[in-house]
Amino acid sequence: MATSWTFDIRSALLVGALLTLMIGLVLLVVGRALPAAYRPSVRWWVGATLLQPAGFALLSLRDTLSPILSIVVANAFVVMGLTAYVVALRRFHGLPARHGPLAAAVAAMVAASFYWGLVDPDLTSRLIVVSIILAGVLGTSAAIIYRHGRGPVRHVAGVPFAAAAAIMAYRAVVLLFDPSLVTTVFQVTHVQLLTYAVASVLPVIATIGFLLLCTERSQHELERAARVDYLTGCYNRRAIEELATHSMAGARRHGLPLSLLVLDIDHFKRINDELGHAIGDLALMESVARIRTTLRTEDVLGRLGGEEFIVLMPNADGASAVQAGERIRSSFSAQPLRMDGHHRTVTLSIGVATLAPMDREFSQLLQRGDRAMYAAKNAGRDLVMPDAMTGWEPPPGERAV
Repeated sequence: MATSWTFDIRSALLVGALLTLMIGLVLLVVGRALPAAYRPSVRWWVGATLLQPAGFALLSLRDTLSPILSIVVANAFVVMGLTAYVVALRRFHGLPARHGPLAAAVAAMVAASFYWGLVDPDLTSRLIVVSIILAGVLGTSAAIIYRHGRGPVRHVAGVPFAAAAAIMAYRAVVLLFDPSLVTTVFQVTHVQLLTYAVASVLPVIATIGFLLLCTERSQHELERAARVDYLTGCYNRRAIEELATHSMAGARRHGLPLSLLVLDIDHFKRINDELGHAIGDLALMESVARIRTTLRTEDVLGRLGGEEFIVLMPNADGASAVQAGERIRSSFSAQPLRMDGHHRTVTLSIGVATLAPMDREFSQLLQRGDRAMYAAKNAGRDLVMPDAMTGWEPPPGERAV
């Protein structure tokens, strides 16, 4: 004897509500282990996953509760949960909140639910307007993810929102052309099955995608921290050595020059001793900012340690590197550093070295630049001194370097 297949939408809604509630509670616990910078967006996401099950539960009790609760309040909770996703994603990507359009979406949902649910009951009109509003909110979340996300992980978070938006838009179009397709809220039709199926699984899949976005960003930040000096924001020694090794290989392969500058702030210890280490840290940060203003786009700035920095200059010969060093040197001697109300004129001793056939390792090129920098210090400081192998000599009458 054949048995007919039946599907209970109310049960599906309650199961979806339970799953959403559980994933929200899991995120609430997991979110505490995430970096503090993520927690505002996590709180909004948790709010979204807690509002939606409340809405689903009220929707499933349509024949038990009053219309104000099972229609107006239920739809309000659902749209508020989806708008909370938008806020969470905007905060996660560092975007302005823009609560106005989201508040308008909630107000429109409440107005449509109240008018076509209580004042002039019309299920088809209500479903069409509700579908349009939800499609807009879900599409906004998908757009944020794809506009600001990177890598394959964004698809895990973005596809559920995009698919849900498409299904809501599809329901609105289908009901617009065939109003008789859905005559009761829990009627089992293909558009209703699609709608309630996506309502059940969207919070779970989207939350997994959001957690993957958080994990991916944390990984990138760890990788960046391993390459960037924590104080000044420029490359650290390990990163600059890796970049220099690649640059040396590229320069030899294409027959292009490569130069570097080794810069040391003269008498930096006096700043720490007289003004304190906090002001000394500000001096380092201000120094890096000033150096960057004189560099080309392709130049790479790194910190070797303490008050010693390096500038890697691809496709720059000795003469160009010395001129760049002179621009940096003069920018410091011409204007004092401003450090939290303290003004102090500092000078730089700069050594210049250009890649030579004998330089098989970056350490050899760096050593020549370092020796040139110490030669500048021994010659009186506030000088740019080229290594003997740079092949550059100052024209007669110019500043001796």
